Amino acid sequence: MLITLLALLAVSAPTLWLLKPQRWRHAGWLAALPPLVVTAWLLTQLGPVGQGAVIREHYVWSEAFGLALDLRLDGLSLFFGLIVAGIGAAIAVYAGYYFEKKTTLGYFYALLFLFMTSMLGLVWADNLLALFVFWEGTSITSYLLISFKLSDQKALEGARRALIVTGMGALAMLGGFVLLGQIGGSYTISALLALPPATFTSHALFAPMLILILLGALTKSAQFPFHFWLPGAMSAPTPASAYLHSATMVKAGVYLLARLHPAFAESPLWFWTLLVVGGITMLMGALIALRQVDLKAILAYATVSQLGVLVMLLAFNSQTAAVALVLGILAHALYKGPLFLIAGIIDHATGTRDIRHLAGLAKAMPLLAAGVLLAGLSMAGIAPTFGFLAKETLLEVFFYWMESGDPLGLVGLIASALAGALFVAYSLVLIWEPFFRRAAPQKQAAVQHPPSALFVLPVLLLAGVGTAIPFMLGIVEQGLFAAPASAVLGAPVTLHLSLWHGWTPVFLTSLLAIALGLLVFWLRQPVRAAFAQAPKKLNGTGIFDGLVNGLYTVADWSTRSVQGATLPTQVSVILLAATGFLLYAGLSSGTLLAELGINWAARPTFYEVVLAALAVVAALITVRIQSRLSAIISLGMVGASVMLIYVFFSAPDLALTQFLIEVLTLVLLVLVFFRIPPQEVQPIPKRISLRHLLISLLVAGWGFGMALLAAQRPFFATISDYFSLNVLAAHGGNIVNVILVDFRAMDTLGEISVMVVAALGGYALLRASRLRPVQDPSQPTPPKARSRRGDKNA
Repeated sequence: MLITLLALLAVSAPTLWLLKPQRWRHAGWLAALPPLVVTAWLLTQLGPVGQGAVIREHYVWSEAFGLALDLRLDGLSLFFGLIVAGIGAAIAVYAGYYFEKKTTLGYFYALLFLFMTSMLGLVWADNLLALFVFWEGTSITSYLLISFKLSDQKALEGARRALIVTGMGALAMLGGFVLLGQIGGSYTISALLALPPATFTSHALFAPMLILILLGALTKSAQFPFHFWLPGAMSAPTPASAYLHSATMVKAGVYLLARLHPAFAESPLWFWTLLVVGGITMLMGALIALRQVDLKAILAYATVSQLGVLVMLLAFNSQTAAVALVLGILAHALYKGPLFLIAGIIDHATGTRDIRHLAGLAKAMPLLAAGVLLAGLSMAGIAPTFGFLAKETLLEVFFYWMESGDPLGLVGLIASALAGALFVAYSLVLIWEPFFRRAAPQKQAAVQHPPSALFVLPVLLLAGVGTAIPFMLGIVEQGLFAAPASAVLGAPVTLHLSLWHGWTPVFLTSLLAIALGLLVFWLRQPVRAAFAQAPKKLNGTGIFDGLVNGLYTVADWSTRSVQGATLPTQVSVILLAATGFLLYAGLSSGTLLAELGINWAARPTFYEVVLAALAVVAALITVRIQSRLSAIISLGMVGASVMLIYVFFSAPDLALTQFLIEVLTLVLLVLVFFRIPPQEVQPIPKRISLRHLLISLLVAGWGFGMALLAAQRPFFATISDYFSLNVLAAHGGNIVNVILVDFRAMDTLGEISVMVVAALGGYALLRASRLRPVQDPSQPTPPKARSRRGDKNA
């Protein structure tokens, strides 16, 4: 069933594009049907999965290579699947009205559903390599969604930054996955999680493996110092921002950390990395959010801050932290998604998202004001909202840590309370300034296109679900929260959630945070003025752009230095680099040169001396003679000498191959030089000639040494017997032919491809205008045949 649901969403992508949904006003409801089907099926699985059932599906990709697609639905993947599909359905409805009558609606749906497919595949995958494939699927589709407005340079820059940062993190993560698979002996996630944690933590490669995986997860979830790409991605259309950057893609890293939590949670490296990085991100994002005046920028930095909270919770290996994580993920999705949608509706209605131009929107758009109250108060953590419940469990984690006697617990509690106060401050900014204050400080934007009730409906539905959940805890806590918390903890979790626990220290801390948040909100103008004094270049985006521009400068300098000179110089650089690396390897090993083992007592035979002398003389003639045709012939003599050596050493197959290659090379060179007009050769300075001679001798000596080393001893076990024994099984009689077309078929195909590419390049070069003879206007046009004779005689 899981693969069927993925196929349904994948097929819906091109189907919606081809249907041209912009022709129907309410096309969003049609587009919402596939994710609604997925959501409905997942809801039916809440009961069985809540009781411990796990759904597994196995599909073989390549039996020979041992590749298979394994899907698994447990509490955690069901929880994330509901978020992805449920909010995806709301986004599909919203996008229908956001892009109403625009021809790009179908293209947007195609990208949205491909992203949805990748995201669901990511959370359902039970194989590390399959998870990586879906992970990169989200990166590519999110890049296309962010750069959806091709005419917007800011959108293109934001998409580029997001792709580079998350792509580099994904490459690091792939390396970590390979190490994890090698350590655990399997790439199946459930099999790895079934191993004792000491299997990983006691391994010598545990630290590099964990660092690589953390790089992938932390870059994807916009953690410090990789957080800057997320605000830059806000140039995406609002439906994409609401879906990718509040509920789904940015939580992919959180999902990966939660999935691997049972295996790594006992590691100190895991604990301190997540605690420190998450804590810095939490406070930094909340502070920066206060200085913003763009609605989406405020929400973006608020998302960065709340992702830091989730990452910080994953540092702990306790039931309270696992429950706080699950509550925080769902609460964040159900208030941040509606708030992004509200920002899009305001932009759609007034033409701006700048809060300095917004005021009094509650009168013009009362339904939207109701939505912002429900979602905003939840983000602020005001009782009795879902956000309040999530904040209470967060504070409990640090309160219990403090009670354990660790002084750092008090530091964590204070930092969490301070972050909670900042949540209150920027949430009130979002509620008060655009909707309820009487006048804007700058020219106030008028509501030109009031939204319809159906346009606002997805906002109210998501905010309404978030508001209702705290009052239905007895019904949903086991199926919706206990099962994913158990998967994160790796042990059964029993829940008894409640909105009211009395006047506990945690509740009093929460009240103190709210009071501090009200004070910060009251003093928001001086706070913004203080932030405005900070240098604009002192941010992640400026540093990243500086690094990228520096990389471009270095690349430009190295390219001009290496490839900007003449062809002999470029070839010299390549040959010297190749020779230098091999000489370093040989000298650093300390044994290769000692094993050359030249037998000085052996004497060459007469024909060996003759053939060697013939090859040397032919090579000297090739480089000294002025006629191109004579040079080609003498070059062929070098090859013929090698061919005769093969004959004398009883290798007729190699001799025949060498002969064919020489004939082919000779014909090709004659044809090429026949087309190229002769050019006067400029005299080469002596120092350049001497440099060429030294490089040639060095490369020739390197080749001679490598040949001696290869002939002295085999570095690996010989495979000659394998070819001899299997040549008949490969339906061949000539072992060389069988090697070329069967055993080394892919290698031969690659060589043929190189030859074809080289031939095409040569053909294009011959047709270049600069190779055509330049006619002197004062001279009569020479006949074509005369030109060819002149070339031949040159």
